[in-house]
Order: sequence, then C-alpha cells, then structure tokens
Amino acid sequence: MNVFSFFSDQSFDHQLDKFGVELSTLKECATKRIFRAWIEDWEKEDIVDNDCVAEARLLEKYKNLVFYDPDDKITFTVGDEELEFNRGNKKQDIDRGWYAICTSADGNEQTFAFSLLVELIAQTKQADGVQIIFPSFLGSSSSD
Repeated sequence: MNVFSFFSDQSFDHQLDKFGVELSTLKECATKRIFRAWIEDWEKEDIVDNDCVAEARLLEKYKNLVFYDPDDKITFTVGDEELEFNRGNKKQDIDRGWYAICTSADGNEQTFAFSLLVELIAQTKQADGVQIIFPSFLGSSSSD
C-alpha cells in the first residue's frame, strides 16, 4: 500500500477541517508577485534615463503582465526582453523616455507609455499569484 494514497483528497480535507485548519486559505494560490499600481518614485527617474540599468528595473516590474486596451479592444502582454527608448518629439507630442513593447495575442507589437500602462494593468485580471496593490489613498488591493 502506498502511504501517499492512504487518504483521498476529500478525506484529507476532512481530517484537516477537524483540527480547525482553514482549507480555503491553504488552497489559494500564493502571492508570487506584487504589482504596485502607480508610478513609483524610482520609476519617475528611470523612465527618462536612457540606461540599461533603468531599462532592467522597469522590465522587472512590468514584464509579462497583461492589460486590455479599450481603444483597440485588444489584450496585450508586456514583453520581457526589452523596452524602446524614444528621444521625444514635441511636434508629434511624444515624450522622451522608455516605452514598453507589448504584444497582442495575434502577434502584433505596440509600444505604450508607462503612465498609461500602469492604469490599464491595474484594471485587468492578472495570472494567479499576482497581487495588485493600489495607492493607500484609494484604499484597495486585489489578489488574483
């Protein structure tokens, strides 16, 4: 007899329940990543700093998060390899700084400014284990 097959999942749950163990808490996916749904102080500097360290720090925060673009009605995923730095152009109303390269399900790429990206990510359900934290003045958090 295999010792691991002695209890069925249902029987094991029942045994834990007898001891007052909160089963729903045990079965929830653990938070593996926290996303702060605002432009943090360090980001304000990094967004305009054309430097590989700044790029790496921004990628670490945003990579592989998903968001829905209500203008195009498409869901995008933030890329995990590189960002695009734009030198800016006042005539075309393009700000200087890093932009996230995002890919839709059909493979189309589009760049997004972080000021918009942070809001769209906050409004979109993320993968299990990603917890979204909102600024304290909004008084809310979401663990999906």
